[in-house]
Amino acid sequence: MEAQATAAVKEALAALYHHPDDATRTAADRWLQQFQHTLDAWQVADSLLHDESSNMETQIFCSQTLRSKVQRDFEELPSEAFRPLQDSLYALLKKFSKGPQKVRTQICIAMAALAVHVPVEDWGGGGIVNWLSDEMNSQQDFIPSFLELLTVLPQECSSHKIAARPERRRQFENDLRSSAEVALSLLTACLGIDQLKEQVLEGFASWLLTSELIHFTVSRESNGITEQLPLIQVLIPYVMGLKEQLKDSSKDEEDVKAIARLLADMGDSYVELIAAGSDDAMQIVNALLEVTSHSEFDISSMTFNFWHHLMRNLTDRGSYASYGSEVSINTERNRRLQLFRQPFEILVSLVSFRVEYPELYHTFSEEDQRDFRHSRYAVSDVLLDATDVLGGDPTLKILFTKLIQACGNGQNQKWQPVEAALFCIQAIAKSVSVEENEILPQVMSLLPSFPHQEQLLQTVCSLIGAFSKWIEAAPSELLILPPLVDILNKGMSTSEETAAAASVAFKYICEDCRRKFSGSLDGLFQIYQIALSGVGGYKVSSEDSLHLVEALSNVKLPQVVADAVNRYWPTLKNGHGIHGPWSHYVVRTCGRFMGFTIGAMLEEIQTLYQQHNQACFLYLSSEVIKIFGSDPACANYLASLIQALFGHTIQLLRTIQDFTARPDIADDCFLLASRCIRYCPDLFVPTEMFPRLVDCAMAGITIQHREACKSILSFLSDVFDLAKSPEGEKYRELINTVILQRGAVLTRIMVASLTGALPSSRLEEVSYVLVSLSRSFGGNMLSWARECITLIPPQALTDSERSRFLNIISDASSGSSLGSITDRFAEISEVCRRNKTVQDIVQGALRPHDLSFTVAPPPL
Repeated sequence: MEAQATAAVKEALAALYHHPDDATRTAADRWLQQFQHTLDAWQVADSLLHDESSNMETQIFCSQTLRSKVQRDFEELPSEAFRPLQDSLYALLKKFSKGPQKVRTQICIAMAALAVHVPVEDWGGGGIVNWLSDEMNSQQDFIPSFLELLTVLPQECSSHKIAARPERRRQFENDLRSSAEVALSLLTACLGIDQLKEQVLEGFASWLLTSELIHFTVSRESNGITEQLPLIQVLIPYVMGLKEQLKDSSKDEEDVKAIARLLADMGDSYVELIAAGSDDAMQIVNALLEVTSHSEFDISSMTFNFWHHLMRNLTDRGSYASYGSEVSINTERNRRLQLFRQPFEILVSLVSFRVEYPELYHTFSEEDQRDFRHSRYAVSDVLLDATDVLGGDPTLKILFTKLIQACGNGQNQKWQPVEAALFCIQAIAKSVSVEENEILPQVMSLLPSFPHQEQLLQTVCSLIGAFSKWIEAAPSELLILPPLVDILNKGMSTSEETAAAASVAFKYICEDCRRKFSGSLDGLFQIYQIALSGVGGYKVSSEDSLHLVEALSNVKLPQVVADAVNRYWPTLKNGHGIHGPWSHYVVRTCGRFMGFTIGAMLEEIQTLYQQHNQACFLYLSSEVIKIFGSDPACANYLASLIQALFGHTIQLLRTIQDFTARPDIADDCFLLASRCIRYCPDLFVPTEMFPRLVDCAMAGITIQHREACKSILSFLSDVFDLAKSPEGEKYRELINTVILQRGAVLTRIMVASLTGALPSSRLEEVSYVLVSLSRSFGGNMLSWARECITLIPPQALTDSERSRFLNIISDASSGSSLGSITDRFAEISEVCRRNKTVQDIVQGALRPHDLSFTVAPPPL
């Protein structure tokens, strides 16, 4: 049998790498992936790796297979298989000590994974690190392999590819922590071997960073700086010695990246030492400035985290706690800020040009354009970090110098440098004081003179919005606002991108400068009408018109706005309909001043939702419920609205497939339901629609869409909270009756969600529903939980783990804190998700999508 499987693997690998037909290669790849999940894969992969005749393709595939089997399928093996597996991996580690590198790495990861799975005693009592120490002393020919294994151990400690139970993973972390001194001593001893220095430094990075012993060389645990001085004297100068190679044009790009990464890691690791400002520390800072100045953004940006952490250390008062008195703290803080002033000024100059649009930007692919936008965001963050050290106003002066340089003498002026300088100024707007009166008046006076090139105009509009608070505070005699409004109007008619920026800017200046606009409400409505009607050349999209309405709403005169809405209702309705985002903000702003318009709007909502099945009508209705839900005068038409919307939604969402196809409907439906529970339970809970919507929620709990799932779980939580609240006492019996009828099925769906049907990121919401069920239904909940947990086979969940789960349910019903219960649920969740095989077993036993339950029938 093994011989047949071995031959089949060889044949499939030959087809994968050498067959000319694409379909044959695809079929071979699929077969090999399936083979990796079989029990035969253990023996075949191990055998072929020991076979001297195996080619590199076979070695790489089999090493990857063996690694993945140890990581995820170790439980397939009987307990007595550990020792032969350990011996085999050790033999392979020595066999491939000199390469191929890819194969050796996979064997090292496999050994690390094996160490995670088994207790420390199985490695001879001292654990794998002490075992490695013995082997390195006695088998020095294989030190490269041992070093790589030592390096991957802390990296694999937190790898969730390894299907270990949580308590075993914690024990392994403790074992590594207690072995850290041995590991660091081994690495220190190897520093004297020149050809291994880079590998040794990787080992230090792994242990010093991953095990949270970042400053081992200067910590109390390492017995102080004197004892570790040999390591420091070798480590830092060696990394610093690589600095000159950053400028070596003969160096491979990957080598340069590796050197830059080492320098950046050193800066990050020793940021507290660097912040003290010694001469050696400033040499490291200068080296990191050289990395920041590198022409390749991927290399330059490696230092961005360092600058952020350095800023935090320099500005956080907690960094100076050891200085005692307030006077001493302030003196030292001011000394350091002054010392690092020049490096941060240089930093601002170095990064500001990174945001400049390339000449051929218009030829970039969509992905390249997205990467460029992300690089601009990253530079914005660095600039903001610099303002925390330098101050916003001084940083503005540096950037204004760049702007003046970009403007030049006005002849043959390129727009890209001008736009880059303005983008950087806009990025630090929140850090610039509203009292600044030297630079910003000059900036604002320059804006009308710039050409209306699309990207430049877009940035100018964004800058205007960013400095809205400064514009409000500026002396009225400067007459700043009128020319800026002219620029925004130009922006709204140039392109969709400039219109979007102009709309947002309009929102901000109306919000912050509203006293200057309060007499111009009709003018604002006319601008909005132009945007809606399409007459006048505005390029404002439906989504961006939202910002124009927010601008109108920010005038903060709800009755005046409501009068204007009533007056312009026919135009607004015909121009944009209830589809438009404006309606949300009109409802929020005008509230109960809307008069007859709210009734007309709700009639329109019901009709249009049934015609178009669009989630925006549900969301708008939730806003209506929030504002009008408690108003008795609105009860009749709100009750009609609720019945119509929920009745139609239930027809749309019958199966999990329906939910998956319409996540926006699901999200906004259950947001609306939650608001009904909070603002008008009388119009919803006592009706026949309530149990039908609970059934609908149960059908959709396991939807993978994050927001839709959260809305459903929040709705169920709100139902339980209402029943427990004093205000909800009159609904308690009704709610309990509805849930008791569905309790066993609901519990099974929730347990399935906890154990793998939903992503682990939903744990908090799932736990809350389980805790609420436990507290509301005590003994019944324990019975429901016992019924479903016994369905899970013992190879997935042991008897001890089953008992632990039932104890959690019992403790939840007794009032244990939600936080502690959630943490305990997390462990059960991790056990049931520890690998795909176990997760499939659990879900196959609980089968949440196949559960049937009686849906409350619609009325006759």
